[in-house]
Amino acid sequence: MRPALPLTLVIANKNYSSWSLRAWLAMKAAGIPFTERMVKFESADWRDNIAALSPTGLVPVLWEGEPGKGCATFDTIAIIERLHELQPNAGIWPAAAVARTRARSLVADFHAGCRALREAMPMNIRSAHPDKGMTPAVRADIERLTALWRDTRAQFGADGPFLFGSDYSAADAYFTPVASRFATYGVELDADTRAYQQALLDTPAMRAWTAAALKETEFVHMDEPYATAPG
Repeated sequence: MRPALPLTLVIANKNYSSWSLRAWLAMKAAGIPFTERMVKFESADWRDNIAALSPTGLVPVLWEGEPGKGCATFDTIAIIERLHELQPNAGIWPAAAVARTRARSLVADFHAGCRALREAMPMNIRSAHPDKGMTPAVRADIERLTALWRDTRAQFGADGPFLFGSDYSAADAYFTPVASRFATYGVELDADTRAYQQALLDTPAMRAWTAAALKETEFVHMDEPYATAPG
């Protein structure tokens, strides 16, 4: 069943915007058709249009109907839940109730936490900053998070490479930007976590997003704590 109204996902730079990536991957994995509207950070397009495209001035935003006039869902968790309402059989969440509860718990826990990791290691697909950003607090976030991944895969993921086995869910979409961060900052991982990281980075949707991110040339200072602006 297709959504009753056309969907538009408002996103920002693919190199930097981890929250945009999460919603985008969830929609791609579920096969939900949508139009992508990119508004790049610190651009004239952002200054002129973000107020109309986003009730909060942040991305991503899911619009049902005409952007700026239709129904807007903002915040990535809210977008994922709205997608599940629109397409309950699309696999946004695992089908089994216990697995679905774990998936939602993992997503909510990360959404509210891992601040040290998120702040010290911002997503930056086109760059490599090995050994940058690692602090005791970041290390603690990484160890706690990867322990949850291992436990979840041990309980629910025996039949495939993702958290809940062969089926990719919104939880996997949520952690793909983390897998990308681990690559950017050269984070050493145990074998099981490394295999999960690679599975996330190797999905067709993530490969397409990465290819687009590598073509971007914009330099956003707040997202580049370990680099100097070119020129």
